[in-house]
Amino acid sequence: MWKALNPGENVSLGDIIRHITPLAVSAFGEKAYEVVRTELHYFEVMMRPAKPEQEPERKIIRYIDIGYHLGLEVWLDHISGANSEYSTGNG
Repeated sequence: MWKALNPGENVSLGDIIRHITPLAVSAFGEKAYEVVRTELHYFEVMMRPAKPEQEPERKIIRYIDIGYHLGLEVWLDHISGANSEYSTGNG
């Protein structure tokens, strides 16, 4: 289940996150990222490449931007009782 990440909330290593997008755009090019590094003021995410020889896409996100400049959601499989695979659908 996807849950909005609110200002002041932190992420953990291995969390899956995605940008919150309008419904009209969400079906096109939605990407999910894995948290690969966490620090006090920021965290780094990575999207695994489609081909092994490609360089993975990485982004650094500052916690202060969440809720102000960025809308993010985090995948919570332990709440919905789902398995470790995440769904790109809502809910």
